[in-house]
Amino acid sequence: MSDASISRATGSRLLSIGEFSRYAGISVRMLRHYDERGLLTPASVDPFTAYRRYTPDQLRVAGRIRTLRDAGCGIALIAELLPLFAAPEALRERLARHAASLEAAVAELEAQRRLALSLADALDAPWAEVGERIFPAVRTLWLRRTVACYPAEGELWDDLRDLLAHPDGVDPARFGDLVGATYFDEEFRDDDVEMAIWRDYDGPFTARDGFEIVELPEQRVAWTTHRGDFDTISNATETLGAWIAERGLTRTGAPFNVYVVGPGREHDPAKWITEVNVPIA
Repeated sequence: MSDASISRATGSRLLSIGEFSRYAGISVRMLRHYDERGLLTPASVDPFTAYRRYTPDQLRVAGRIRTLRDAGCGIALIAELLPLFAAPEALRERLARHAASLEAAVAELEAQRRLALSLADALDAPWAEVGERIFPAVRTLWLRRTVACYPAEGELWDDLRDLLAHPDGVDPARFGDLVGATYFDEEFRDDDVEMAIWRDYDGPFTARDGFEIVELPEQRVAWTTHRGDFDTISNATETLGAWIAERGLTRTGAPFNVYVVGPGREHDPAKWITEVNVPIA
């Protein structure tokens, strides 16, 4: 269809790509890119000059593309979302999922920022001191599960808080101060991590909701203290691993952490104190 025919059909003149770019707030280069990707096809392309022209109505589509782009949507997601403007409820639901993914990305960036700062702070810090001790036997209330990743340990602690919020058969007064987590996988894992959380407890309890009483045996361990949040706790495990190997020792059981001061007691991560333990022989 010729430009004149399109103009008669729409009741308005066509806009050159330069005019359209100015009104839409999108560069000519990006308009050509959106055309190539099928997001915004010009109303008319001259077969001899390749000049692109657009209808005024396409400015609304261009505005939606620009807004979605600025909201962090890539080409594929924009292509998915554009048809949903005709179905507002579906669009709201999909945008909510996109917003949730952005929140996760923000959290990841914040963790990376903290790690960069902690790395800079640690450049002049001495290596953590490693010691050897006998960790005493302890009776614990224990919850063991496979979770998505190491940070998902918080889900287990949430379950313990829920249990204590309805303490039928559990006596909160019988808990001690020992709080910890044990990690059972032979290697570090990026996902599907098997772990247990526990607190020392000398009261009555009938196993339920995955919780049970577990007697932890006396163990000879190598241990060190990690201070701060958990983003850099691998520094402690590196130190322990080197210390154990240099002395010709071997690991004989699942490593475990003791949370001397942890998230449940202190909101400021800089004040957290974790004892990292590896059973040895």
